[in-house]
Amino acid sequence: MAAVNHMNSVQLHLLQFFAQKNVSEQETEDIQRMISQYYFDKAETELEKVLQEKQISETIIDNLANMHLRTPYIKK
Repeated sequence: MAAVNHMNSVQLHLLQFFAQKNVSEQETEDIQRMISQYYFDKAETELEKVLQEKQISETIIDNLANMHLRTPYIKK
């Protein structure tokens, strides 16, 4: 992990908040899950927005997923 030279306001706020609490291992895991879920939801919302703007349907995504775009090997 890279060295941190500065923290943003959210990081500072969380650090100050948790400095005053005794957080159990289970609570730590729960908090990590909540933060992960928050960013997953944001990414999912943005993806849905882009798909709608570009008019990309689930069928198109499925077709792309099933395409074989590898370069064929040339037998010598």
